[in-house]
Amino acid sequence: MFHWNAGIYMDDRVKKKPVKYRRMVEKRKLARACYCITLPVNETNCMEIYSSRELWFRYYQNRGLEIIGLASDEEGAQEILEKIASDVYREYGQVNAGCVKKYFHRQAQ
Repeated sequence: MFHWNAGIYMDDRVKKKPVKYRRMVEKRKLARACYCITLPVNETNCMEIYSSRELWFRYYQNRGLEIIGLASDEEGAQEILEKIASDVYREYGQVNAGCVKKYFHRQAQ
């Protein structure tokens, strides 16, 4: 199952129809892929990017991924990743897995 962070970042296309894109991920609809940015499962990564099609596999569903960003294409996902990194850096002065998790858990409260 996926967890949606309350402070989720979205690109311009997703902001127009967030429910549609969220449903694509949750219902595993066969459509053009969108991209999800998640908190890392391990401590070596800061964030991870997955195609929504990748998340269809049971392996990913059982990992309890927390989605912090949603983009309509790969370029949008990279832009969101840069925006998140810049916001985390502005807040904590560094970007690492611990800071990213802290930033989003604080956003959810």
